[in-house]
Amino acid sequence: MDPYTIDLTNQCENSIKLLPQFDTYRTAYKHVNSQPIHAFFLIPKELPPGPRPLLVRFHGGAWSEGEAESFMRPFFLELALKHGAVILTPDYRIRPEHEITDLLEDIGSFWKWIERGDAQQVLRDSLSNRALQLDAHNLLVGGESGGGYITAQTALLGLTDLPIKVLFVQYPALDLARILAEPLPPVEVPVGIDLHLHQHQKRQKQQPNDDDDDDDDDATSGNDEVSSSSSATMVSGYIPYSVVEEHLAGLKPGQICTRAKFGSRMYLMSAMVQAGRLCDLSGEVAFVDPMIPWEHTEGWVEKLRRLYPDVVLHLVYLPTGEHVFDNNHTMETPWLKEPLEFVHKYWPAG
Repeated sequence: MDPYTIDLTNQCENSIKLLPQFDTYRTAYKHVNSQPIHAFFLIPKELPPGPRPLLVRFHGGAWSEGEAESFMRPFFLELALKHGAVILTPDYRIRPEHEITDLLEDIGSFWKWIERGDAQQVLRDSLSNRALQLDAHNLLVGGESGGGYITAQTALLGLTDLPIKVLFVQYPALDLARILAEPLPPVEVPVGIDLHLHQHQKRQKQQPNDDDDDDDDDATSGNDEVSSSSSATMVSGYIPYSVVEEHLAGLKPGQICTRAKFGSRMYLMSAMVQAGRLCDLSGEVAFVDPMIPWEHTEGWVEKLRRLYPDVVLHLVYLPTGEHVFDNNHTMETPWLKEPLEFVHKYWPAG
């Protein structure tokens, strides 16, 4: 385990104010093809004596981008400081280099790493304060968007035998079939990706003997919209799957991918969704989340309550059109008052 410096350009203002109160470390929790997959400890610099509660956070990013320690929510950091809890957040393999089943396999390995006592052993071997003891049975698990999916699957698939006190699931991707059927919001495509060329190549494959001069057609069609900047093109509409194929063709054999900057690969996600290849698994405008519609969460909760009526659940609906709206929210943000009161009924225990 090594000390690690968090890139503050990937944090919001309130998190930047809080992070100096933590020591951060990076360690590998598993290897694939001799390449490490890391987890990150964020440990409050001031801790009371005794075993410390554990807060596990899974990052989002549509399963195709993101980094474990990026955009830590301020209220998670504040919860850890308030209760002297250790935060543990893992990377995992992402799309399109890997399948979602690989991602879930990594999450299962991460939980086994904790259950075997390996996470505790890493702390014991690496820290001068060897008295730091994790209370892995005093556990809160949280995650946003794609990380909310992982949070839910941790419980539903039984990925851990540890007793979870609270699942804190933020605007989660839960109904994958409906997500694949929803129209997608605009995404940024790097300037080096020539959508016109990809679209032309697709037409050539479909009609190799077509002599019509349609080379000037745009890569998008119908009501699709395109706007450009010096670094990226904002595209609303069709993105051909060939951009994914080209991306995969450029990889080294056996190379794994577990990290990508937020916002850097949404065009790959969009192409996979439009091709039906993202998941290869056996009233008012204010009410609309452009990425994960509220109705998906509401339907999932109704099913959960029907199948598991004994599960205690607190559902929060916010009238906002933004998907990732809580990047800079603290425990004092009004909407968090009731959810955190619910959390404190169950975590930390004792």
